[in-house]
Amino acid sequence: MLERLNFQVDIGAMHQVRSFVAEFVSTHALAAEEQARILIVLEELLTNAAKYGYRNRAAGNAEVALQIDATHLTIEFIDDGDPFDPLATPPPDLDAPLEERNLGGLGIHIVKALADEVRYVRFEGRNVVRFRRRVFLSDSGKR
Repeated sequence: MLERLNFQVDIGAMHQVRSFVAEFVSTHALAAEEQARILIVLEELLTNAAKYGYRNRAAGNAEVALQIDATHLTIEFIDDGDPFDPLATPPPDLDAPLEERNLGGLGIHIVKALADEVRYVRFEGRNVVRFRRRVFLSDSGKR
């Protein structure tokens, strides 16, 4: 089943996303830790859109689509911001001392680590990040 949330990229957006995800997780009997993973992914993508997507304008619009099948969750994060491929960011050097590390890149590194598959495309003037991972149900789930 596919469920969508459309919202304006602004300071209140993550509150809307949290509520949307909580309802989705409850409806589909996903394990509580899956909700945390979904929110990590979406918070990172939303933060990137807000920081890098609207440099030449005040704000824009985004959409989150969540879909679940028998064993996998697919998350699509779509925004109308400037072209930005977060997956092109080089991975952080986790072996370097903290004072020598470049800022940024750790959030996307975590998103990639949580995914079985993650892709970026620019389609019809919009950024689309598609994230897919195997999910686990709560003890009350029947899948």
